[in-house]
Amino acid sequence: MDSDKEKNSCTFLFNKSKIRKRGIRQRKKSSDSSEDETKVFKKESKISDSNPLRQRTNTSSKRKTEKSDSSDEENITVSYKSRRTIAVAGPSDQGATAILETETELDKDAQAIFERAQKINEELEGKEDDKIYRGLNNYSQYYKKKDTAAGNASSGMVRKGPIRAPANIRTTVRWDYQPDICKDYKETGYCGFGDSCKFLHDRSDYKLGWQLERDAINGAGGNSGDEDDKKYEIDSDEDNLPFKCFICRNTFVDPIVTKCKHYFCEKCALEQYKKTTRCFVCNTQTNGVFNPAKEIIARVKADENKSINESSDDDV
Repeated sequence: MDSDKEKNSCTFLFNKSKIRKRGIRQRKKSSDSSEDETKVFKKESKISDSNPLRQRTNTSSKRKTEKSDSSDEENITVSYKSRRTIAVAGPSDQGATAILETETELDKDAQAIFERAQKINEELEGKEDDKIYRGLNNYSQYYKKKDTAAGNASSGMVRKGPIRAPANIRTTVRWDYQPDICKDYKETGYCGFGDSCKFLHDRSDYKLGWQLERDAINGAGGNSGDEDDKKYEIDSDEDNLPFKCFICRNTFVDPIVTKCKHYFCEKCALEQYKKTTRCFVCNTQTNGVFNPAKEIIARVKADENKSINESSDDDV
């Protein structure tokens, strides 16, 4: 029976496949290391140098440059030395005599180009044409520009072209388009921000610059502008008013005054206006404007009152 069972049974044999496991920790086979020590082995893929599309940097030269840079940084030292002077750095006059350097250089502007052309024309004057091209600005000129009262021939006042800007003028301009005044408070007298408002709470009116200049020219407000020739005249204590009419040579009757400050009788002025519209004394155009001479009228009244008072004193 046992022999029959053995014949009926079959045996199977399995071969172990060798599986390559990359990156697996393996124990060292050396006897010196202990069983607990492990080491990782990683297979690096080789880069074929035969592929021309693959490029890389030279690591050896890179390491050398890094070492040289580090050594240079270690060797760099900065030392500061005092001048041992009490003078302020910069110009001694604090830049008061500095020139304006924002414009074109003096050797390249229009005036310098014209001066060079003028010098070349002076050298070639009276000589035969040598067939040499000297530039667009250096053509021979047959009309020589001369200096005039307006300026030199090379200055911008006489010739055409841009004028050389003065280098000694200092201009400081500030355009204030924002007056920083609270608009709500100025118009209504109330501001929701109250005392914490960052704008000025002011309800007064100020004139702009052009308004002040206009008033100065027109003499409004008792302030005459620089155009007034009599602005700096000192008035004398004596009364310069005439005591008789310039036309009839008699005492004033209904005195009037013209724009040129000449006094006439009303009847004499109207008769003169029929002949000509100009002043009888200075020949200035009056345009028929005759105003009452309040100064002379007041003086006549004062003289009458004075005479009345003197007569009353004599009677007493």
